[in-house]
Amino acid sequence: MMSGYVDRPCSAPTHCARHYEVIARAGGWSISLNGACTRPFRTRRAAERIAKTLQRQADALTDDPKPRVRDHA
Repeated sequence: MMSGYVDRPCSAPTHCARHYEVIARAGGWSISLNGACTRPFRTRRAAERIAKTLQRQADALTDDPKPRVRDHA
């Protein structure tokens, strides 16, 4: 196992929305994305809070803003 990578088979990432997940690792809880993960957080709650923030930011980047149409009446 290479440091910083999840020890499970992963397929190549496809063009889709990012999905962050919290996993248990030696030393604490890490946030994982496409097989790569962060250094461990001491508590699961802290890792979940950061993962939720990252997910919200990733979703904001991938969402297409609706064009605003003005009525010129």
